[in-house]
Amino acid sequence: MTLGPLFDYSADASQAARDSAIATVGANAGAVFMDQAKALIVERLAGVECLAEDMRRLCEEEGITPHHHNAWGSLTNQLVRAGILIDTGRLAKSKKVSSHARRNPVWKVRG
Repeated sequence: MTLGPLFDYSADASQAARDSAIATVGANAGAVFMDQAKALIVERLAGVECLAEDMRRLCEEEGITPHHHNAWGSLTNQLVRAGILIDTGRLAKSKKVSSHARRNPVWKVRG
């Protein structure tokens, strides 16, 4: 019995598509943005538990911004893969009003 495209789900394919999109956005953001943001986060937030929005706010306050808002997700992904961000296993509500208190991962920045 064939159920059609509605039931054509694959966690592996979904993850691969996500990883590909994140890599594309990260590449388009450029090494300068990524390197500056990573350096600032490590320097200023080492040992701190925070949300990705806290890292974004810090970077924006220092004038470090990407070409497109999707690059923030790519930055977070790269920091996780580099072992700079450690998942605490906890969630916290976003403080950014436009995020409507959505629950987000709490990260610990490796010191």
